[in-house]
Amino acid sequence: MGLFMKSLALTSCLLSLAFVPVAEAAPSSVSSDSQPAVGETSRVWVYFSDRGRAPAELTRDLAQRSQQIHPKALARRQRVRGDAGVDRRDLAPSQHYIDAVTQTGASKRHVSRWLNAVSVEATGDQLRAISALPMVERVTPVRRGRARVPVDGPQKLQWPRNNAGFSADQLEIIGADYLQECGLTGAGVIIGVQDSGFDVSHVSLQNVEVLGTRDFVNNDDNVGPEQGDPPGQHGHGTLVLSTIVGVDPGTFLGVAPGASVLLSKTEDISQEEPFEEDNFVAGIEWIEENGADIFTASLGYFDWYEASDMDGQTAVTTIASTIAVQNGLIMFNSMGNSGPDATTLGAPADADGVISLGAAHFNGDIAGFSSRGPTADGRTKPEVIAPGVDVACADPSTTDEYRTANGTSLSNPLAAGLGALLLEAYPDMTPADMLTLLRQTSDQADDPDNDRGWGMIDGYRAGLDYCSCNDVDGDGHTDVNCGGDDCDDSLATVYPGAEEICDGHDNDCDGEKLPTELDVDNDLVAECEGDCDDNNPDAVPGGEEICGDGVDNDCLDGDMACEPEPTGTTGGDSDSSTAGPQTTGGGTEGETEVAGTSTGDDSESASTGPGQDDDKGCACTSAQGGNNWGALTLLGLLALRRRKHQSARQTAKTR
Repeated sequence: MGLFMKSLALTSCLLSLAFVPVAEAAPSSVSSDSQPAVGETSRVWVYFSDRGRAPAELTRDLAQRSQQIHPKALARRQRVRGDAGVDRRDLAPSQHYIDAVTQTGASKRHVSRWLNAVSVEATGDQLRAISALPMVERVTPVRRGRARVPVDGPQKLQWPRNNAGFSADQLEIIGADYLQECGLTGAGVIIGVQDSGFDVSHVSLQNVEVLGTRDFVNNDDNVGPEQGDPPGQHGHGTLVLSTIVGVDPGTFLGVAPGASVLLSKTEDISQEEPFEEDNFVAGIEWIEENGADIFTASLGYFDWYEASDMDGQTAVTTIASTIAVQNGLIMFNSMGNSGPDATTLGAPADADGVISLGAAHFNGDIAGFSSRGPTADGRTKPEVIAPGVDVACADPSTTDEYRTANGTSLSNPLAAGLGALLLEAYPDMTPADMLTLLRQTSDQADDPDNDRGWGMIDGYRAGLDYCSCNDVDGDGHTDVNCGGDDCDDSLATVYPGAEEICDGHDNDCDGEKLPTELDVDNDLVAECEGDCDDNNPDAVPGGEEICGDGVDNDCLDGDMACEPEPTGTTGGDSDSSTAGPQTTGGGTEGETEVAGTSTGDDSESASTGPGQDDDKGCACTSAQGGNNWGALTLLGLLALRRRKHQSARQTAKTR
């Protein structure tokens, strides 16, 4: 509220709550620098002491005005201000007051609701007559300024560098590429762009959604090239606009190609006629009331202002910008190209709450030409920086070529475009929220200074929460770590109410899995995935079967019985690979016996016979008291098989 009261002090009775009779108005004054030479005219602001309405008229006019403001602008104001969204600042000065001024012979230029003033062109005699009017509080000159024109000549760009075309580097350095990759384009966001004019016939601008246009230089709705314009009138605005919303697939891409725009032409670029601040004020009021979410201007006012005036309270454009911020309009403005000395910024970059941009090289170093802070009252400026050297943009002298340009004129629209992406992600942000977010996520947030401010803007850090919480799996639920209810936002099969399936996940997010998918024996295969014995890690699909161990190791057809081992033959060569000793008696030549069946006497064989899987282990065990060579050989084979089985289990676990 303190800044608002400072604004009130500057404009005296502009926002007075009480109706002040004309006879009681304070004496007016005319500043000496607004007096033209004999026979010449000058452009001045005429400020009125009150709104010229009785209480009943005030109530009626406010009700009418609330119907005239764009619903989106009204909703924005209500959300940010917490009131009805309309107050006395939205009422134009009394028409009786304006008529009294023009009856002196002065020519009306613009009417400002916010300032309760009218700008006129008048001779010295007319100014004296105006200052004598009882409702006139004061008369001051209309200051003039110039665009933050590129400080170096253009470099033609001849070929795209990669998929994002010529603009790839600038998108990457500010993290806009990351935000675009997670689906942000600026869709639904309205950006008011204020500049010298705009030629949307360039191939990169032909599909831009333009919601409204207004030319405050020629008092018409044509913001493109028109007869009588100085050469290149539209150039500055065209290259600025392209960096924000331009699209030329494979060749060029703006930061926020999905945003809509309101275009305001306020600058006369001729050297003899630098643009006037009353055009700027008229343009910003028009943009704000027509529903813009973001305002960007690469314009600044230095003429007739001293460094001591850059205090956030003096320049007319600064006062208007402050009111716009209070109305919820997110403001971006370039610092200027008058560096590197201190306090070389121009209005309205000095406004508190305006996001003022410095220019940097792509490596993050501040550009030498970039204007510096602090403001006259000691506040740190700029807020942040963005690339402003070798920035790719549309070549406004052609319809299909591109160039590079330098200056805070380029860093500012890059930041405004990033602001549009972030506003799409976080639509409830206020100007203060946007300012805080950009500051806190820039690269020297902990140590701001008057060269780089809080540092290079970083869309990756600023939008990380949104992009990581943007329903990654597309199941309609966001991750619990982002305040959502999806316990695993990487899987579309996992969300509250989902059907539990055999995939090892808690599909319905109730904290429990299917009993058959718990993997009790930790062999990495659950029962529902084919583990025939989830209590035994030796049973796993794909495991090596071990004969006679009492376990269905491969989960296919039960435990495998051992085959009887052949004995060799009498009177012939034995097979060295046959397990167990050969016998020489008790059978026909060539006939084999089961290893270990003889006890050396007439006792019954100790073997239970092949194919028996019982608690004794392998069916082909050796008898007691016989030759142990066969038993040792069999044990070696079993050990080898167990090693193979363990290897197979490990393979199954890693599948």
